[in-house]
Amino acid sequence: MVEPELYSWLFVSKEWDKLRRMPTPDQGFEESFREYLYRKINFDVVSDTGDTGLGLSYSTLSDTPHELDVVCRKEKSLFIFELKHYQVSSLTKEIVFTFLGKVLDFYFKNAALLSSFGLTMLLVTTNRSVDAPIRRLCMTYGIKLIEPCRMPLSVLDYFGRDLYSKIQDADTELKVTIENLLKAIAEVKESYDYTFSDLFRFRDDGIHVQPLPWVTPTQALREVDRCHVTFEMVRNRWQLERK
Repeated sequence: MVEPELYSWLFVSKEWDKLRRMPTPDQGFEESFREYLYRKINFDVVSDTGDTGLGLSYSTLSDTPHELDVVCRKEKSLFIFELKHYQVSSLTKEIVFTFLGKVLDFYFKNAALLSSFGLTMLLVTTNRSVDAPIRRLCMTYGIKLIEPCRMPLSVLDYFGRDLYSKIQDADTELKVTIENLLKAIAEVKESYDYTFSDLFRFRDDGIHVQPLPWVTPTQALREVDRCHVTFEMVRNRWQLERK
């Protein structure tokens, strides 16, 4: 389901800068994001503000209540959002691990129930200069990093296909280039684009960490970078040819 990543990215990259700021510490970021996502996607359940039960009235293994910014359910898919309205200050590894730790605390207590969902974690930020180590860390633990200046792989694939449909058949060279790009994105997604549920599995009354065919997160990030560069090149050429 690409919509949560797509609309999360559209919000931080396109919509947020257009909105009037509110007199709250996060300038209304969480409230605006929640409303935007709810309008765009017909979720079955959206958690209330300040919810400490994973949107499902669950407790944690440690009996410590954890507030997660937004939790949405659509059929058997569960999307957990951590929102960071950081325009200037950096995302840190502590932020990533705190997010992961909160979700694991819920999962370790409720694994038998949560294993019936496809669980996806999304770290959404307004920061426009996320460091490569944070990208690698999120990729390693199946956290979808949503940042304004860089599309997640599923969103890159979405806009790549959209661009392909707009290129004239007569423009054979550009058509072939975008076809090869879409193949490359599919290969990268297959190898590196994981979710929480891909990594953590509940079976035989126990929680197992699923081994994944990693090369290294650094190499994975390089391949993702190449896909982004190719997409920008093709889009720029297409826009120039239209003038």
